[in-house]
Amino acid sequence: MCGICGFVSLKPVPNGERILQRMVEALHHRGPDGCGVLTVGDAEMRRNGETGKESTDSPLHRFTVSHAYIGHTRLAIIDLSEAGKQPMPNEDGSVWVTYNGEIYNFLELRSLLEQKGHRFRSRTDTEVLVHAYEEWGEGFVGKLRGMFAFALWDEERKRNGETEKRGSGAKGKLLLARDRLGIKPLYYAHLPDGTLVFASELRAILEHPQVSREIDPLAVDAYFAYGYIPAPLTIYRVVRKLPPAHYLVWQDGQITLHRYWQLDFTKKRTESAEELAEELRERLKETVKLHLISDVPLGAFLSGGMDSSSIVALMAQVSDRPVKTFSIGFDDEKFNELPYARLIAQRYGTEHHEFIVEAPTASLMPDLIGYFGEPFADSSALPTFIVSKIAREHVTVVLSGDGGDEIFAGYEWTRRTLLWTSKFQLPVANRQSPNPWREALIRHGTNLWHRLLKVWRDWRSGPVATFQRRTRTPFAIRQLLYSRDLLEALNGQVADYIQDDLIRSAPVSDWREVFLYCDTMLYLPDDCLTKVDRMSMAVALEVRPPLLDHTIVEFAASLPFDFKWRNGTTKWLLKQAMRNDLPQETMRQRKQGFSIPVAKWMRGPLGDEVSAYVNNRDQFLNPESVRRMIALHREGKVNFGHLLWRVYVWGVWREMVRDS
Repeated sequence: MCGICGFVSLKPVPNGERILQRMVEALHHRGPDGCGVLTVGDAEMRRNGETGKESTDSPLHRFTVSHAYIGHTRLAIIDLSEAGKQPMPNEDGSVWVTYNGEIYNFLELRSLLEQKGHRFRSRTDTEVLVHAYEEWGEGFVGKLRGMFAFALWDEERKRNGETEKRGSGAKGKLLLARDRLGIKPLYYAHLPDGTLVFASELRAILEHPQVSREIDPLAVDAYFAYGYIPAPLTIYRVVRKLPPAHYLVWQDGQITLHRYWQLDFTKKRTESAEELAEELRERLKETVKLHLISDVPLGAFLSGGMDSSSIVALMAQVSDRPVKTFSIGFDDEKFNELPYARLIAQRYGTEHHEFIVEAPTASLMPDLIGYFGEPFADSSALPTFIVSKIAREHVTVVLSGDGGDEIFAGYEWTRRTLLWTSKFQLPVANRQSPNPWREALIRHGTNLWHRLLKVWRDWRSGPVATFQRRTRTPFAIRQLLYSRDLLEALNGQVADYIQDDLIRSAPVSDWREVFLYCDTMLYLPDDCLTKVDRMSMAVALEVRPPLLDHTIVEFAASLPFDFKWRNGTTKWLLKQAMRNDLPQETMRQRKQGFSIPVAKWMRGPLGDEVSAYVNNRDQFLNPESVRRMIALHREGKVNFGHLLWRVYVWGVWREMVRDS
């Protein structure tokens, strides 16, 4: 796991090496084990200033061979030797790659490439990328199985057995690529003069002096709508996220984007539930085994939920030593899953570590928010950082259960949306028959009339509209927060279209799978995986999610929807597959998630901090409206906890960028 960065230009860049060095330094936390740069200027290759000679004295190994500047920071996982350093070339130095991630089928690909005459100098998966590109061209990206973001510089290409050398000036082309599910991040900025700047994180891309920090009003609206900023948007007008399952080609100052994979729910399996459950378990076991490839210590996050418990159970069965597991909890029992985590730890004899999370302090939050480079309001970033920090004291790599909720219909909003849709009511005799009035009475003793009204509105408006309300803040509420300047800048354009377009274009055979498609292509990469990547890499910890191996995701998409959500039970087939591996308590428990008690915290000192931030002038927000929301929330009239958390994060981020 590493950090990558760089830029390519049509002309020489004044102080280009110094700019690249600053970008590399901004990513040091992602790769503390070493760093390297490649600068391409004249046709001659030099290393550390001496033609044809490499110096190993400097911790920064430097290759100088035209207007491309490529950097890398390394977290050594596979092949810890000097041979694993990046940027890494092919045999003749015409193709170079800087890469972040893991390719789980690299041994298979390496064998194929060796049969075709390619020769390898290391044991890394990195070297497979340059030779696969040589052999199969841009299409090789579709052959990769894993999580990755990489930049590949092609100085000269072989065509019909002959080497084509490019002329002077900006030679070659740059290929940027990102994995299918968006596990690893990649940002880019295409500037007016044709320059392309890229990096693993926003903080690095902003080190380039030509990248403007002008805020995009539409991204501000997207942030308050979703709590994160979906791809391709970023908070800055000129910077974009490369979407998952895409690669980008820069050549002669122009860029083109290509999609190489599409999640498809239209092709369904017809085997029995028993056969599919058995196949699912075998697929999971094989994937977990692949994810254990490492030359450094390895463990697992264990929340106590169905997904992480399944991963730990399978790890224990294929490992030759006890699994190291890491869990966190809260003093609020409503959010505490530690008892369930302990059940799994005890059953499989893991080396278990726990920690209790308390309310965030003003001194901690700016550091965490800074790793995202833009406003990011998933409150579970805090416990994710803490559990990552604990794990890093013992291991360098952990496996996680990320992805199970998206591909197996595990989210509470999916469950409630389907329960509250009359088309999917269960038989009256079934005690789980969805009665929205009764469920509201049982679950929500406070604010009863407000909640009954919400239930009735969901019942009347239909499942898709209900799903939209549950996964984004309606604009009618968002605009109460906004200043007149922001509303004028939006000029009627709002970020709702991002989710709406996904819903309209979802490749599904059962309309209920629209929910899963949106969760997988929007919420998963731009919230969940972003959170895990930034918080784990803040402490140089690699996180691998076996459930997001694309072969597992495709298998889940091929299942009939009733094998995922049946009679009110979520993740039905996964539970069938793992029924002999997990205790009944794990199978029956209601999903709690990795959330923190934001509503409670906002009624305490954290609410005062929000008030303090909005007292400062901010041309994007209306301070009076924010203070009114705080008052209503503290009085218990309305739960604005998550929305106020977004305001809090926004305020912290704004203070940070003002001071930078």
